[in-house]
Amino acid sequence: MLESTWLNEANKDVLNNGERIGQIAGVIITILVASFLLSHWTGDTGFYTAEFNEWDALVLFVPLLYGIVPSSYRALVGRKNVVRPVDILGMVLFVISAAYFLSAFHFDMQFFADPLPEWLRFIIDWIDEGWARLFLVLGMIGGTAGIGWTTISYIKVKELL
Repeated sequence: MLESTWLNEANKDVLNNGERIGQIAGVIITILVASFLLSHWTGDTGFYTAEFNEWDALVLFVPLLYGIVPSSYRALVGRKNVVRPVDILGMVLFVISAAYFLSAFHFDMQFFADPLPEWLRFIIDWIDEGWARLFLVLGMIGGTAGIGWTTISYIKVKELL
């Protein structure tokens, strides 16, 4: 049963133009999210609490900005499997970051939407600490599952290519 999954993955290894554009869109979205979070830090909006320091910034921004690497690499080479090890590292960084911020939550969510224009704040203004922590937990679960699946996929598809 799973053998056909790996065969399908191997057959879909080459990205079509739409998939490449999707990778570039992912890079742009990541840059926008990073810019939004950076604007909180440089603008001193109150979103980052007094406990948030350079180490926290590193733990937050490195995994986020690293997310640009796999998408850019995939768009550049036009293949999926060769990029999977790079994806796995990104997932590991994300899971570590999410676990860290679950134990050291240095965010005041009441200021989260502040950098947005007033008329756009409703999009994320509903996210409070409870929702943010839930998203971190779900991200850890999904990231951990993704690490396992992507690792197995890489090995199995590599055997077929």
